[in-house]
Amino acid sequence: MKSHDPIAEWKKAHTKLFAEIKTRHYSPKTLRFYSLWVRKFQLFLKNKPPGDLSSADAKEFLRFLAIRENVSASSQNQAFNALLFFYRYAIKRDFGDQRDNVRAKRRCHIPVAQIDVVLKNLSSPYNLIVKL
Repeated sequence: MKSHDPIAEWKKAHTKLFAEIKTRHYSPKTLRFYSLWVRKFQLFLKNKPPGDLSSADAKEFLRFLAIRENVSASSQNQAFNALLFFYRYAIKRDFGDQRDNVRAKRRCHIPVAQIDVVLKNLSSPYNLIVKL
């Protein structure tokens, strides 16, 4: 019977991830961030062998990031995309339907300073209409 070495399996999976990103000519920055998220995923799963991963593992990790780690919406999206890529191309496993995942909402940015400038430069009666 062959021994199960999860660390060796993860090294192989990381090598495949690197090769797939290089093959698709993704930026070095994408490689760095995708590798980072996959390593965090590996740590979260306590080195569970990549061959045993399911879509539920990804869902649990993304939920952990949203609820326990309280990461930003952009970080959640980056982690999601990294795991999606990892599942599809590095370990060739089904990522499953992740639509019901808990996701952070992007904050709406209101350009207060710019609005003040516009309002100060409007004359009557236009300033009244815009202020309403």
